[in-house]
Amino acid sequence: MDNENKEKDKMKRRIAGLEKTLQIVTGYSGRVEKNLRQLFEVVSDTMPVPMLISLKNGKILFSNGNAQKIFAYSEEDFHQIAAPLLYEDPEDRSIFLKTLEDKGEVRDFAVNMKKADGTVFPASLFSRQIVFEGQNCLLTVTHDLSELKQEEEKRLLLERQLRQTQKMEAIGTMASGIAHDFNNILTVIFGRLELTLMMLPEESKAAKNIADALSAANRAKIIIMQILAFCRKKEEERKPFRISTIVAEAAKMIESLTPSHIEIRLRIKSKASIILCDPTQIHQVMMNLCFNANHALRDRGGVIEILLEEVTVSSQEKIMIPTLKPGSYVRLTVSDNGPGMDKSIIDRVFDPFFTTKPAGEGTGMGLAIVHGIVQAHGGAVSVESEPGKGAAFHCYFPMVAAVETSTFVKPQKTIQGGSERILFIDDKKDISETCSQMLETLGYNITARNRSPEALALFKENPDMFDLVIADDVMPEMSGREMASEMLKIRMDIPIIIITGRETDDNFFFESGIRAVIRKPFSLQEIGSAIRDVADKQREKEHE
Repeated sequence: MDNENKEKDKMKRRIAGLEKTLQIVTGYSGRVEKNLRQLFEVVSDTMPVPMLISLKNGKILFSNGNAQKIFAYSEEDFHQIAAPLLYEDPEDRSIFLKTLEDKGEVRDFAVNMKKADGTVFPASLFSRQIVFEGQNCLLTVTHDLSELKQEEEKRLLLERQLRQTQKMEAIGTMASGIAHDFNNILTVIFGRLELTLMMLPEESKAAKNIADALSAANRAKIIIMQILAFCRKKEEERKPFRISTIVAEAAKMIESLTPSHIEIRLRIKSKASIILCDPTQIHQVMMNLCFNANHALRDRGGVIEILLEEVTVSSQEKIMIPTLKPGSYVRLTVSDNGPGMDKSIIDRVFDPFFTTKPAGEGTGMGLAIVHGIVQAHGGAVSVESEPGKGAAFHCYFPMVAAVETSTFVKPQKTIQGGSERILFIDDKKDISETCSQMLETLGYNITARNRSPEALALFKENPDMFDLVIADDVMPEMSGREMASEMLKIRMDIPIIIITGRETDDNFFFESGIRAVIRKPFSLQEIGSAIRDVADKQREKEHE
């Protein structure tokens, strides 16, 4: 009996010990769980992405600091709402859960999420099943793709603008070739018409007809010059001008040509700004932009506003107009309150020959020419428009610190001739014959050749036979520039004039020792003046 009692007492002591140990273990386990929860919260708050833990029914049990920041809900708010409210389309939550059920986890689930204020943002979800606080839950990580989407949109914008720039460069190259051929034809037309006009009585009907034909040929020359606006202009052609004076003059002329039901409003905020420009081309930009605005308003009437102001383009703003360097600009804006344009038209608005005008009312060259001129001046053009909200074209011209050039143009001098012996070379026979006759009327002794190797051989035989050489630049066997280089090796002092139908940088010629460059098509006045300038300077050198 005593032994039995002893065993019972011993068992009671063991049970008491086990109960005490269990109490200790149970208490320790609670503290561990609490510590682990605190550690999880600290770690999750350091994660740079929003994290949510929710039940499958949508009840949210946990949200980290980034989730509260991105979605703009507090921790208490998250406990009060259901997960489907975070989706722009609650049906996306059902698709998300189905994917999770089928695959056990979700990766790169693209969806639009919604913030507390209703703002929608693109996101990518990553999720898997976990046990949290003893319950089967979903751990979901949300990646906000807003910045990536903006970067992608910027990239696509840059790609479109790059394609547009490349297209315009290709058009410019093509335009140069086309202009060369047209200018050759116009050179013959100008020359033959001037020669004929010189043979006719001044008051005769035939003389009037020829004068009208010359006027038409001159308009054709202007069109070729417009096409050449796509090609890069020489810096020497542009001088410092106060752009406000040019814009005001152009606006006055445009107003006189505008129907009375369309109002022209001119606002010049920048009167003293100076840019390097060709005033004629700035007039052309104004005329083309205002003509387009006139067309947009012709049926309904409205307002065309011309605004000139100084702006500073920062590196950030440059992103929207990648061809524009950061710096100070004068911005010329021509806007109207017409019907506006949709994106499909805006994307093509600067394309050559693209027009929304009916057949016979436009060539589609106006805005393409504006683009070429502004870009050639070191600037850029942008357009803002929406259907029903009018359109605004912004032209940026780099400002310079320089003294303004006078816009006064000297009157033409009387055509002077001479008796110099001239070697004239052009691979087009009709051009060489026409120009020879033109120069012979001024008293010059002309020897014409159509092949550059033949002309060079003639020059080598007797270099002192000629006082001056005039050569076309673009010839099949040897260019005028190459031929001139060979001639100057033989006789360093021979004056050489290059004629060309292309848009080129004259410095390339001058660096080779060429004295002057004449653009086709040229008048008798132009080529006669160039010959006299070169010949007279040569004579002065010889007498020094």
